[in-house]
Amino acid sequence: MNSDVSRLFDEYAVRYSRGERPDARAYLERAGAGAGELAGLIDAFLTRAPAPEPDENTVALMQAWAAGEPPLLALRVRRGLRREAVVDALLAALGLAPEKRAKVARYYHELESGLLDPAAVSRSVFEALGETLRARAADLQSWRARPPEPAAAAFLRAPEPVAAPPAALAPAQPEEEWDEVDELFRGAGPT
Repeated sequence: MNSDVSRLFDEYAVRYSRGERPDARAYLERAGAGAGELAGLIDAFLTRAPAPEPDENTVALMQAWAAGEPPLLALRVRRGLRREAVVDALLAALGLAPEKRAKVARYYHELESGLLDPAAVSRSVFEALGETLRARAADLQSWRARPPEPAAAAFLRAPEPVAAPPAALAPAQPEEEWDEVDELFRGAGPT
């Protein structure tokens, strides 16, 4: 067995045994060419190791998810935090200007409500949320809100077709410029 693989496996196993949740993918990346060997060791270890007791956050997130509630929302409420406080913490932790507050608030609402794909959100956002919500960033990133149940189709019988309002009467929506907030919450910019 490669000594680097052995050292990485030992580190992983010790952390897991202490109740931590080491990220196996990060260890496999660190193993480089020995990733296959390390994967086999980790797999065999996890098959035999007792499952760790879930912590308070994991239980709360799972209960919310099972009840059909967005897990991030449930955790924020459990911590007694208002959404505005979380947005303020995100602005500070991410080093964003105060004028970006409305955009951060909108994105956080979408993330918390399950309308934004967590896979596109930057790790730094989840690290800031982890600090604010006193939870592991990896746990927050892995919990997705359940998709909403499909709504039953509703039909309206109108005596005659209803015309759409002319475009001139529709309120104009300003086109927002793609910026660092978009990159943090949506990933790479538009092409």
